[in-house]
Amino acid sequence: MRRTFVIFCAAFAVAMAIFSAVVAAPASVCAAPPVVNVAMDVNSGSVGVTTNGIDSSTWHPGSVGQANGFAGIGGFNGNYVVYGGSYGALNAQINAVSKPGGADFQFGDTLDFNVLSGNHNNNVIGDFSAHASGNDGNVAMNLKSVGSMYVWSEATNPYSMPALQGNLIEKGATVTKNTVPVAQGYIGVLTNGLATISNSNIWGWGIGETGTLTTNYGGGTRTVSATGLGTYTQNGFGQAYLTYNGFTLPGGGNAATNSTFNGGISGVYQMDAH
Repeated sequence: MRRTFVIFCAAFAVAMAIFSAVVAAPASVCAAPPVVNVAMDVNSGSVGVTTNGIDSSTWHPGSVGQANGFAGIGGFNGNYVVYGGSYGALNAQINAVSKPGGADFQFGDTLDFNVLSGNHNNNVIGDFSAHASGNDGNVAMNLKSVGSMYVWSEATNPYSMPALQGNLIEKGATVTKNTVPVAQGYIGVLTNGLATISNSNIWGWGIGETGTLTTNYGGGTRTVSATGLGTYTQNGFGQAYLTYNGFTLPGGGNAATNSTFNGGISGVYQMDAH
């Protein structure tokens, strides 16, 4: 069962902390101290953090190349760290784990490749979102989001930890070109047990400046597993081309998987689209 969510909006409780930053990006990612560094220890409340990467070059001065955000609700510990990069790129890292009462974590990016690439004008916008939620101490999110001039990618950070874990886990991405969707992908698991998304390669999903989307940036396999009873949902779309779990749609199209499971589930997924 898919649950709709928006990364940069959250219902904040009374005991909350809200942080925001606007970044005039230095020449290279991680060449300077982080522009945002938030340590979180929340017993019952909410934290919302949004970081905008501002281009300080002569190409698009003052424009946002990348916007990254994290929202956490419930009881949890975590760290959100962001470094600035060229043309408004960001390198953002989130590590969050729930306390016994559970938590809800959301993390995402919006990418404007006209700004990020400096002088390329493909009119491509990319949006990525990740979500993990649950009612116990097993909810986890350990992600890195790395923007650059021509491609964006997410990764597990650190690699030894689960990328997403909880009763509900989701990843989704949409790529538009000239405001028209050209590629989309979504993975979601809802269970009364515990669901996990993991990568054999540290890198996960990627979005390219020409309007490409992949779930397997850097190669390797992407695995979904869960215990208990629940549902698994996956869908992909490519305007001109789509590969989906080993199937190829050379002229583009849509593909979807909707499954219920009674004693857990485990398998690999793959999507490439443009």
